[in-house]
Amino acid sequence: MEFYPDEIPRFAEVELIRLYSCIFSSLEHFRIYGGTERISTYVARSGGKVVSVMLFRIEQGKAQVLNEFIRLDRQEISRFAEAVFAAYPALHCVSFNAVELPPVRLPFPAQRFNCSEDIVVALPATPEAYLAQLGKATRKNIKHHLSRLKRHHPSLRFEVRETGNIGAAEVNGIIALNRMRMSGKQKTSYLDDAESQRLLRLAQSCGMVATMRVEGRLCAGAICVRVNDNYFSYVTAHDPAYDAYRLGTLCCYLTICEAIARGGREFHLLWGRYQYKYMLAGAQRDLDHLDIYRTRADYLLHGAAILNNARRTALRQAKFWLLDPKRQDRPVLRAAIAWLRQMHRLPLGG
Repeated sequence: MEFYPDEIPRFAEVELIRLYSCIFSSLEHFRIYGGTERISTYVARSGGKVVSVMLFRIEQGKAQVLNEFIRLDRQEISRFAEAVFAAYPALHCVSFNAVELPPVRLPFPAQRFNCSEDIVVALPATPEAYLAQLGKATRKNIKHHLSRLKRHHPSLRFEVRETGNIGAAEVNGIIALNRMRMSGKQKTSYLDDAESQRLLRLAQSCGMVATMRVEGRLCAGAICVRVNDNYFSYVTAHDPAYDAYRLGTLCCYLTICEAIARGGREFHLLWGRYQYKYMLAGAQRDLDHLDIYRTRADYLLHGAAILNNARRTALRQAKFWLLDPKRQDRPVLRAAIAWLRQMHRLPLGG
């Protein structure tokens, strides 16, 4: 094992992409979201080959791992925690966020709780094979709405731009559609000016942008990022005037088909348990937060934080239990959901 305190070695960028194929564990993501200052690097090798690269920051006695949306096994977690505690005697905690974990028993006291999810479409070899694997009703709806859209709007054009050919106009136009739609729901889009600039930088660095236009006017679009053969969908938005055509779902479907045509292996619809993601063959991968403590005493000293995490987890699970479509046909639960949304502005998806 090797440590590079407050340093990211040059080789780490390529190894992160090779090992994880994940934008949320890439140096490009860290450059744009949060910067690379005060980041230390851990590297593990086997037979001379790099098998693990973890980027982390040390803050208030904790090593906060920055790699997210990756799958880790017990061996890798234990090896990293043991190495960090040995190299940094003053640390009391190692913390992972939004990682996919198997059921594990660790050699340290720990708290684990669900914090997010990634809805992932495993991509077949061809768009035709993808359509065939969708449910019968979904296939029928896609064909029906796409046919109606083309019939009613013969000027419809679907276009895709990739890194090196993505302009600010396309990205900003899709963001404007997202804001318009959220405003119609009396909600505020998370895509404020700062986030929009970050997303533009990311798209121009390693992105794929799909647009749908009618008579030259943007009516739907998707902003994705590609890392190796993995695609990550950040935004899919459409003009509410085209709701009758299920344009958001159509745009997402066509974008997935473009990823398949480009050799994609997985299409990540990310967080938010929206029904259309499952209709498009998305499978949910639960992502957990994991805090590992050096000793039982350290664990007990952080009892207040542990209890607060447990409370938040219970509320999150209760929210998703209530929002399960199979339960929403019950009048009492519908009333409870309406009350919760009014009191807490409970979002539908994440």
